[in-house]
Amino acid sequence: MKNEHDRQNVENFKINPHDWLQGLLVIAGDRDKKAEVIQIVAEQSGLPLSEVEVIFGCAIKVLVEETRSN
Repeated sequence: MKNEHDRQNVENFKINPHDWLQGLLVIAGDRDKKAEVIQIVAEQSGLPLSEVEVIFGCAIKVLVEETRSN
């Protein structure tokens, strides 16, 4: 998988959990888009579709918890 991000600054990398959660929920709400995203991630990462689906769901759960705590 090609990653153009600076790996030396990974400790300072932060995301906005509200924005990411909103984006993932939009994708999750559209079956075709979700299938497309999961397929692309699986192809680029080499992971099986089933694992990518689990990761996608876990990411949403983690972001929900993160946004609730803020």
